Amino acid sequence: MHNEPRPAGQLGATPPLIGILHVHSNFSHDGRDRIADLRAASLARGIAFVGLTDHAEDLGSERFDRLRRECDDHSDASVRLIPGAEFRFPGYPGLHLLAIGLHRWIEAASPAELAAAAAEHAELVAVAHPRLFDYELPPAVAARVHAIEVWNAAHDTRYLPDPRAVTLLRHVRRTNPHVVGFAGLDQHDARNDRRARVVVDPGERNPLSAIREGRFTNRGCTMQFSPGLGWGPVRLGLLYGARAVYDVMERVQERAARALARSRQPAAPAASPSTQPAAAAASLERYRRRLAEAEEREAAMHERH
Repeated sequence: MHNEPRPAGQLGATPPLIGILHVHSNFSHDGRDRIADLRAASLARGIAFVGLTDHAEDLGSERFDRLRRECDDHSDASVRLIPGAEFRFPGYPGLHLLAIGLHRWIEAASPAELAAAAAEHAELVAVAHPRLFDYELPPAVAARVHAIEVWNAAHDTRYLPDPRAVTLLRHVRRTNPHVVGFAGLDQHDARNDRRARVVVDPGERNPLSAIREGRFTNRGCTMQFSPGLGWGPVRLGLLYGARAVYDVMERVQERAARALARSRQPAAPAASPSTQPAAAAASLERYRRRLAEAEEREAAMHERH
């Protein structure tokens, strides 16, 4: 019987290892940062490891070897830059696989082939932003991957994970019980830090192995959670509700911004893009408190039983 993955613990005064996953450098066509820039930003933010995922279509064998050398040159005991790639496939719109800690260049014609090859040649094989492929994961891929990105801070916003991705994770864990859920940045510019982190114990020699085996905690700007996301129905229902509220507010803000651009005149205060984030933040804070209260109630019930 598979146990819930153990989150990173509190080890007194010894600081944990904080990492970021799903990060693009200027080896990607849409990435801004050099490897040296990522190192500097990581040092400034207390980040110990960076899981790079540059676009596979921008790499190839020789360019990937360059990426690996640069990562090695800029890694030390303070920061580890880990090379990897993000793969996409014709005929599978939105389905992207991340191979992090990739030891050598690989190519594949389908997601199933890539998942099999990456499981052999990468330390962590993950599914990125499930919302982009409408949460329909091929069974052959679900059986091979180590992780699912349940919180993509670019597509899901920095405030909340994706409840439908959490539901997908639960479904996949029925047949692949070792798969874990993680928070990823999908970062293309280090100046915009969306604050999604993975945290492992300082005693871990290989943080990717710890993540693959469920020994970590996800941390964002509004919450933290374990890799197994063993949430009860109340907490998951609240997350669905919070996500719905935020999505409605985001659509209202987008419509207001388009209307403002068309009219080129100041928008009414109620529809102003400048006031909308404050309203969204207030609603999200209320839902965050409710989520925390639900978690406490579920923990108390668990202790009683």
